[in-house]
Amino acid sequence: MQYNLCRKLQQHKKMKKITLLLLLIVSVVTAQAQEIVTDSIQKTISVDSLKQSLNEHSMKFNDLDERLATMDGDLSKLNKIKISGYIQTQYDMYDYQDDKGPVSGSSAAAPVTNTFYLRRARIKFTYEALDGVKFVLQPDFAFDKVSVKDAYVVLNDRWTQTYTITAGQFNRPTYEVEFSSNFREFMERTRMTTTLYPNERDLGAKFEANFDIKYAFPLKLQLAVFNGNFGEGTTANQVRDVDSNKDVMARAVYAIRLPNKGLGIDIGAHGYFGSTKVLPQPVTTPVTPMPTFSDVNNVSFVPNVGDTLKKDWFGAEMQVYYDFLGGMSLKTEYIAGTMSGTTNPAETYSNFAANKVRDFKGYYVAISKNIGKMNQAVVRFDSFDPNSRLSGNSVTRADDLKYDTWTFGWQFFYDEQVKIVLGYTMPLNEKSDTVGGDYASSNKDRKDSTFSIRLQARF
Repeated sequence: MQYNLCRKLQQHKKMKKITLLLLLIVSVVTAQAQEIVTDSIQKTISVDSLKQSLNEHSMKFNDLDERLATMDGDLSKLNKIKISGYIQTQYDMYDYQDDKGPVSGSSAAAPVTNTFYLRRARIKFTYEALDGVKFVLQPDFAFDKVSVKDAYVVLNDRWTQTYTITAGQFNRPTYEVEFSSNFREFMERTRMTTTLYPNERDLGAKFEANFDIKYAFPLKLQLAVFNGNFGEGTTANQVRDVDSNKDVMARAVYAIRLPNKGLGIDIGAHGYFGSTKVLPQPVTTPVTPMPTFSDVNNVSFVPNVGDTLKKDWFGAEMQVYYDFLGGMSLKTEYIAGTMSGTTNPAETYSNFAANKVRDFKGYYVAISKNIGKMNQAVVRFDSFDPNSRLSGNSVTRADDLKYDTWTFGWQFFYDEQVKIVLGYTMPLNEKSDTVGGDYASSNKDRKDSTFSIRLQARF
């Protein structure tokens, strides 16, 4: 009996141990199952969150790409715009004895002998919209106004790179006119050029062929058609043609290059073919009769409204560049022909404001020599005879007198953008006792010389 009781107790303890072991196994399995479920849930949440986060960042990157693409397009447009310009501040000292000098208000009693002024202040915008297409706009800033100097579009031949069409307001095709005042050795152009080509520009179109780029043949041809009245009359009369007649210019330039000898020679010729139409006089009460004109022989005549007066000439040019002791150049140009003008406000020619027709001739010779790397000395002689058929006492009016002008200059290049220029201009006028006054043969040369100091900065 006691044996059976002990055996039962031992069995009970064994069953208890088995039960505890089973409970322990169940607990472990349950805990592992919960851990697996929890881990699975956490992994599911983590993957979804990561996917969502990646999608959100992808959208942000796409938005950033769009913004960058827009900015890149804007920068691409800005890269097509080139901005340049220059400012010329000048101090002049005059040698004038009367009120015929360049300064308003000057007189013998109270002469203006010197002044500071702003000679030029220009900004040039060049926009290359497409390959072979270029737009140019260059305003000129004065103290009291802003005017447009250049406004034109250029279409380049993209296939042969030989032909160009220019339309708008631009320089007339001659050497001295096209040589920018930004780089010109002399402060001002010659009397001949400023008389024949007032304001240098005109409104029209130009066709140009340059055979050097594609075919290595150094020939350039230019053909231009203009209104022919730019710089004439009031500003309102300059924006459109005043007489329907067009003026034509043609020019050819051939270059000779001898690099082994350090020598380059450009030779060229140009022709100008135009006319001046006689327009009705301004309406007045009583009616103003047609004024009397004078022809090339200084003979008086009265034209009819609608008559055309001759205005054409031919010119030859040459520029020589020689690498001698730092470099030097010789430039010359000769022009002769017939010029006409009127005093009618609707068609007055800027530097030929007279009711006349005249044969003229003019030329200049200019030499420049580099002195070291930072200095340049220049000298020029130019001659312009606005009435080549008459001379001396046969000349009856001051605007028909011949002028020979000496110009001396020195340039100091402070750096690539800044230079200081010294210049002295000395005009020598023809004498005529018929004209009299300052121009009489008994008097010394008329005082009209100018000494100038210019500071130019460009960018």
